[in-house]
Amino acid sequence: MTIAMTVAAIIEKAALDQRRDSARALRKPRSTGRLLKMAARALERADQTAQDVAAVLPPPQPIACGPGCPYCCHIRVTASAPEVLLVLSHIAQTWDEAATLALKRKVKNIDGLTRGLNDDERAKLRLPCPLLKDGSCAVHAVRPLSCRGLASVDLNACKTAYASHMAEGVPLYEPQYQAANAVGYGLYAGLVDTGFAVENIELVAALAIGLENSDIAASWLRGENPFTRAQS
Repeated sequence: MTIAMTVAAIIEKAALDQRRDSARALRKPRSTGRLLKMAARALERADQTAQDVAAVLPPPQPIACGPGCPYCCHIRVTASAPEVLLVLSHIAQTWDEAATLALKRKVKNIDGLTRGLNDDERAKLRLPCPLLKDGSCAVHAVRPLSCRGLASVDLNACKTAYASHMAEGVPLYEPQYQAANAVGYGLYAGLVDTGFAVENIELVAALAIGLENSDIAASWLRGENPFTRAQS
């Protein structure tokens, strides 16, 4: 088996495993706990798949991403409902009242400027993700799959892209992007298998909705589509 075939097999297995996992977690009777644990496993699966792929096909240069590197955190981010709900749960469980109130204000302000914008329009504004704190992601452990899939191999290129309002490209480690996407596809397929609609949700708009609704996970599990206004 060639390296390319091995990488493809690893990525395909991750997608299938995630599809089965998502479907099992969302079979009736449904619970918020099972939903959030499944979303957390999806993130772990994406990380592990990226590691497995890198062991077979290492990046051409070391991954440049790390704490205190916020250059890509000014673009439009989308996620599935379970991923957004996991972020909201993490905030509710680990942030104090003052920090949460401050976040609500930031989210409201940025959402007012960005809701409905496409990728290029959002990038040109160069507004920071409201979850950035001191140049690092404040919810790094539960950041969405779309964030995990971006792995730059050139920090200087990231700085140049940021300075140009994302007009310049960034060399990415493509297999990591493919690994995260595969897990995302598996997650969505599992949702469809259990009767849920596929929703591609804009993160900031979803946070604006979810931070004002403590019952949003239960509402989503009941099929009430609380993120309709955040769908991209």
